[in-house]
Amino acid sequence: MKKYIFRALLILAGLSLFSCSTELDINGNKKDVMIVYGILDGSTSVQYIKINRAYLGEGNALEYSQIPDSTLYPYLLDVKLDVLNENGQSVLPAPLQADTVNIWKNGGVFFTGYQPYYRFDFKDYIDILDTVNPYTHDTTWLLTKYTYKLIITDPVTGNIYESEAPGLGNLTMDNPSSSAINISFTSDQSSSVKFKSIKNGKLYEGKFIIHYYEVYAGNPSDTIEKTISWSLGSKKSETTSGGTTMELGYSNWSFFDLLGQNLEHREDVTRFTGYVDVFVTVGAEDMSTYIDVNQPSNSIIQEKPSFSNISNGIGLFTSKYVFRHKPLKLKGTTIELLNTHPSTSDLNFEGELPNLP
Repeated sequence: MKKYIFRALLILAGLSLFSCSTELDINGNKKDVMIVYGILDGSTSVQYIKINRAYLGEGNALEYSQIPDSTLYPYLLDVKLDVLNENGQSVLPAPLQADTVNIWKNGGVFFTGYQPYYRFDFKDYIDILDTVNPYTHDTTWLLTKYTYKLIITDPVTGNIYESEAPGLGNLTMDNPSSSAINISFTSDQSSSVKFKSIKNGKLYEGKFIIHYYEVYAGNPSDTIEKTISWSLGSKKSETTSGGTTMELGYSNWSFFDLLGQNLEHREDVTRFTGYVDVFVTVGAEDMSTYIDVNQPSNSIIQEKPSFSNISNGIGLFTSKYVFRHKPLKLKGTTIELLNTHPSTSDLNFEGELPNLP
């Protein structure tokens, strides 16, 4: 029996997607099917595209997945990225040409070894492709006024594969405000992270990263920084026009419960508080669609539709942006409550780390 397998590259990232129905005749003549995975990240200048091929063979399909030649192209592809303005015209002197880099991948369903990725570096056109977030002073590498077009040419077959992803711009946060330097969790009420949706953004996911420090009695000169991640869940905007006020709610008491669940009571450990980081990750509409399609099914009909936004191929090309608020210190009242709250009173917190910048 012939079995058709394609690499499920689209589940590698926390934000991943597909978007256009594709049907394949697994009993037809053998043909190459290109599979593309790429999420442009406005938080970094370096972008990666993973390209594999589907394979058809006799016998156990899982055995084929352990053979590099079954999923990797034996030659380099011509991979370019163009940047288009609102009139569909390129803003670059010439499209960006990808180079290649090999990244180690541990085993699993597919083989262990170095995997080839195609890479673009937007720093080559820093005067055109970047802007500075006036709120955080971080560089934003995707702009809402541009569309990013991926063009892949197979030099052997001459086949061309294309896709487009929108730019995602700066996010404005209302709570914590841009001027905030502290955050408090002392109220027994709920609170929320508030922000304005951005153009081309659809899915918004928030989290806190809580920094703390440990000093062990056996080595008092060594201070170890650790972190705990606190998910705030996700929401979708009604439109992708931007400007809508959105909230990701949380319970203040959950801060103490989270520490109590993740930290061990030890008499030989002294702890200090550090900064709290606030992150909001924005995904384009295709990303939201893909996540919806791949949610677990409660139906007895387990077959799911397959989606792709790659012309002539299968896969996903989309965009995201990770916004980070300036690091926030815990307010003194929250630090004091660590010593009396039932969830944290035995964790030996002794205040803020001395000389925390």
